[in-house]
Amino acid sequence: MTAERSDFVALRACLWCLVFVAVEVGLYLSYRGHDARFHWSTHFLVGASTALVFMAVAAWRRKQPVPAPLLWLLAAHLFAMFPDFVFTVGDVHRRWMDVFLGHIATHFVPGRNWTWYAVFLGTLGVYLVTVDRVTRRQPA
Repeated sequence: MTAERSDFVALRACLWCLVFVAVEVGLYLSYRGHDARFHWSTHFLVGASTALVFMAVAAWRRKQPVPAPLLWLLAAHLFAMFPDFVFTVGDVHRRWMDVFLGHIATHFVPGRNWTWYAVFLGTLGVYLVTVDRVTRRQPA
C-alpha cells in the first residue's frame, strides 16, 4: 500500500469515528430529560453487544473482519432504542417493544448497566479474538 493510500485510509477511519461519536452524543442528548446515563447506556450496551456477536460470526464465516464496524454498532443501537423514538411521538411503552432487543426488559436485569457493561466487554473480547484469529490465517 502506498503512503498516500495509507493516509487516505487512516483519514477515512478518523472521519468514521468522528461521525459515530457525533451521532452517539446526539442520541445521548436526546435522553437528557429521561435519565440519559441509564437509558442511553442500556440501549447502547445491549445494541453494541448484539452487534459484536453478529460481527464475530460474520468475521468467522467470511474469514476476515467486517467492513464498517462502527456502522454495525450504530445500527444495532438505533434498533435497540427504536421504541423510544415511538415514545417521543406519544405512544407509551408496551411489552411487545421487547422485540427490539428487549427494549423494556433490559432495564430490569439484576445489576442493571453494570451487567450490560460486563456483557459488552465479554462480546468485545469475543469479537477481537475472532478478528485476531481470522487475520492471522491470512497471508501478508
